Amino acid sequence: MGNMNIKSRLSDIEGDLPGAHAFLDLMAQDKKVVDGRLRFVLARRIGDAFVTDEVDPGLVVEMLSGELGH
Repeated sequence: MGNMNIKSRLSDIEGDLPGAHAFLDLMAQDKKVVDGRLRFVLARRIGDAFVTDEVDPGLVVEMLSGELGH
């Protein structure tokens, strides 16, 4: 199988990116938001994914800030 050129890090995306809080606001518009809670599809390991809405938004902002270098 060839490389599908899927971006796996924010630093792989060209151009200016919004700040961490703006990213979180954009994520809040996703179809996976239910009753105002953002749901994430996470993987424990390959082949073992699960859906949860129990992710602290503060941790998401912290991770995004680190990735964005802000």
